[in-house]
Amino acid sequence: VKSSHARDGVVRREMGEVAIFFLCMVDGLSLVALTVYLLVLLSDLECDFLNTKQGCKQLNRWVMPEALLTAVTPVCLLLTWHWFLFLLTCPMAGYLVHRIVTLPPGSLGVFDPTEIRNRGMLSKLQTEAFLKIGYHLVVFFISLYCFMIALLL
Repeated sequence: VKSSHARDGVVRREMGEVAIFFLCMVDGLSLVALTVYLLVLLSDLECDFLNTKQGCKQLNRWVMPEALLTAVTPVCLLLTWHWFLFLLTCPMAGYLVHRIVTLPPGSLGVFDPTEIRNRGMLSKLQTEAFLKIGYHLVVFFISLYCFMIALLL
């Protein structure tokens, strides 16, 4: 009886790891899709397909969901004691939260229609979006690898 309970605990722990890595994988893939969408919006702004005010309103709509989705993975990894992966995923979540917290008073959001066309800001934001896509792809593939390992073990 004792070995049966011990085995059940191991199976639950392993299935918990599978679920956590599956959640991280889905989170990473959804963040890739969201960042591609934001990149398309920035590209439309650059080519004047969108009005600046309308484009910034659409971009600002996704700032909080992006930060929350990005914070899901590090929190899950921290709760399951995966320190290395936690430290790998923390910087992007910290950066996005910092960007929201340090908004100047009176600003219309992270993407301000009065500032977005100044000093090459659109190209900087597009570069940031490309870097975020790369980062989220790396997190996705690491989560996929860990998910497969957790399934096999």
